[in-house]
Amino acid sequence: MTSQKLIKELKKHSSSERKKSNEWFFKTGPGEYGEGDKFIGVRVPDIRKVARQFLDLDFKEIKKLIDSPIHEIRLAAILILVEKNKIALKNKDAKTQKKILDFYIKNRAQVNNWDLVDLSVHRIIGQAILDGIISKDILYKYAKSKILWERRFSIVATAMFISKGDIDDCLKLSKNLLNDKEDLMHKAVGWMLRESWKKDAVRVEKFLIKNYSKLPRTTLRYTIERMPQAKRKKFLKGEFK
Repeated sequence: MTSQKLIKELKKHSSSERKKSNEWFFKTGPGEYGEGDKFIGVRVPDIRKVARQFLDLDFKEIKKLIDSPIHEIRLAAILILVEKNKIALKNKDAKTQKKILDFYIKNRAQVNNWDLVDLSVHRIIGQAILDGIISKDILYKYAKSKILWERRFSIVATAMFISKGDIDDCLKLSKNLLNDKEDLMHKAVGWMLRESWKKDAVRVEKFLIKNYSKLPRTTLRYTIERMPQAKRKKFLKGEFK
């Protein structure tokens, strides 16, 4: 198996109409967060399907894919890493997990759009932290980064902890990121707070009340999305007494 064969398979699923749609959806215009990103127009389910056929690719071939200027090709590389990591986890192969983690971190500059981050970071970095392969300090380091995608790494990685009922780091990182200027970060923080609320509504609601004056409205709206309507309205109006 080679990276070129994977690319050939991906192109069989490409669509010029979807290409245009993706270029708009992922904000590839001048000054937008995805400026310069290129697409060939392949749906995520099709990318997943192709990626699963190439799980035997070695890191040398995956490197060729993740270095591609084409968004869908990079995503295929990332999904291969995620699937390889799942297999390593199932086989209790910490050595392979560490190799995948190191490769992912080394090539994180290519994980440079919200979907690329959201489909992988909790599965790779989050899982590695959970398994004691790497310290959670890396998330607090990324939270201070000037690079948008690294900051998104920091909060979305906590999805793995949240799924296990541990919302501590989500709350700490959310507080650290309250002053972030990027809308994509407001959404990511709100998303993780919403998932945390499902696990511990009381703690998350206390967090919202305590930090209400600093909360971006987008973060608030995302967080309270699943609350009962009456409670949601109270939080929107700031009526806590």
